[in-house]
Amino acid sequence: MKELLDPKYGMFRYYEESRLIWFSDKTLEDIDLFHLIGVICGLAIYNLTIVELHFPVALYKKLLKKRPTLEDLKELMPVESAGVLDYTEDDVEETFCLNFTITVENFGETEVCELLPNGININVTNHNRQDFVNAYVDYIFNQSVASLFNAFHAGFHKVCGGKVLELFQPNELQAMVIGNTNYDWTELEKNTKYKGEYWPEHPTIKFFWKVFHELPLDKKKQFLLFLTGSDRIPILGMKSLVLVIQPTGGGENYLPVAHTCFNLLDLPKYTSQETLKEKLLQAIEHNQGFNLLLANDITARELVYRSGAPPTQGDPSE
Repeated sequence: MKELLDPKYGMFRYYEESRLIWFSDKTLEDIDLFHLIGVICGLAIYNLTIVELHFPVALYKKLLKKRPTLEDLKELMPVESAGVLDYTEDDVEETFCLNFTITVENFGETEVCELLPNGININVTNHNRQDFVNAYVDYIFNQSVASLFNAFHAGFHKVCGGKVLELFQPNELQAMVIGNTNYDWTELEKNTKYKGEYWPEHPTIKFFWKVFHELPLDKKKQFLLFLTGSDRIPILGMKSLVLVIQPTGGGENYLPVAHTCFNLLDLPKYTSQETLKEKLLQAIEHNQGFNLLLANDITARELVYRSGAPPTQGDPSE
């Protein structure tokens, strides 16, 4: 899902100021991919699984057949949307020098699009500025992305269609997809299950929970991301998030490992609280790519020694 939503493919536009994404008005990708993303979002709700979707509430309004408003535009584009309506003087036309057009950039080229027929020749004035804002909102959320959103909508409703959807408000539907932030860390500990020789009073487990509860909020959220693939929790709360911890061999040089599909944590049998904290932080701070290899204390040279092969001569960095 993260790969599909990456703005580098041109399917979605990323808005730096809000850190949200919206459908791109121009894309080279097949429209069936938007249908697929809609299906995945529907499956996330059906299976009570959290998906990292950085869309504004406008997406969920449209799924529930509600029209986005200026407030939705402010959420997506807080800087660009401020101005015309908030301006209290009577010289809108002279101050803003706007007409009924919008300038967009696609694949390195700038394009001017008309919000209304002949919009380039219609200046924004005190009298029509509300019409301008309405047209702007409609263009961003509806006109420019109609075919892409329709494909997404069809995919979503293929899984989650029906009358029951009408019971939701947009914010509630959003929470079903991306979870919430009502953290209860005590509840997480209480619901945790243990495998093998681990149990609540095992020394390593006691070290783990003492270290975890002392972590700042941002590190606890990083742990959730490391463990489950998301730093948010299901809409049903912490009680529906069950962590499983099992011991693993290899000694204290090894890092904890998360199996995100099962919320399963492989936790080596650390014998000190300091070591556990150091290794846990290394793991959660390097949870993607090859950084984890660099974070691990077991270097390639040490692995060679342990395998019984003779060490090579030359630059140690090799």
